[in-house]
Amino acid sequence: MDFENLDIKLKDLPDFKTVELNSIQKRYKKLLWLNTAALFVILYALPVVGFFINGIPRWISICVIGLVSVIFIFRVIELEKGFPIKKFGIRQYDMIYQSGFFHYTETVVPYNRIQHVEIKQGPLSRLFSLYSLRLYTAGASSGDLIIDGLDKSTAQKLKAKVLDKTTEVDVTD
Repeated sequence: MDFENLDIKLKDLPDFKTVELNSIQKRYKKLLWLNTAALFVILYALPVVGFFINGIPRWISICVIGLVSVIFIFRVIELEKGFPIKKFGIRQYDMIYQSGFFHYTETVVPYNRIQHVEIKQGPLSRLFSLYSLRLYTAGASSGDLIIDGLDKSTAQKLKAKVLDKTTEVDVTD
């Protein structure tokens, strides 16, 4: 058998941008805001407490409050501008997920690389009835693709679709 590695013209490549992407649940944004608020309450509390401790110069607390405020502003922008970008798509051979405003990422995971699929729900997610779909491929322990903010029905349908596609690929190999 001869080895072939033929050229592919750029115009002949499929454009995955044409896939209709689905938005995640809007109530996931509330969960993100809750997490952000809790984190920044703690981050603001530490320098405020330091402001009243005699051994710590006040300028340090003021600088830390200023730095936390700048980080908070960037986080707010990321939440507001980045949330509408969080979308996923399903194609015949792979799944697509995009997210991020400042750090935009677009992940495409082929079904034939997926080894494990799971649906997770944390304690705060349970309050909002939200789930996460995690797709694992070889060599990754934290999940190669994590889609947060799904309702139960969507998460289960996606899991079934992925399992169906990975079984289909295994049978044909």
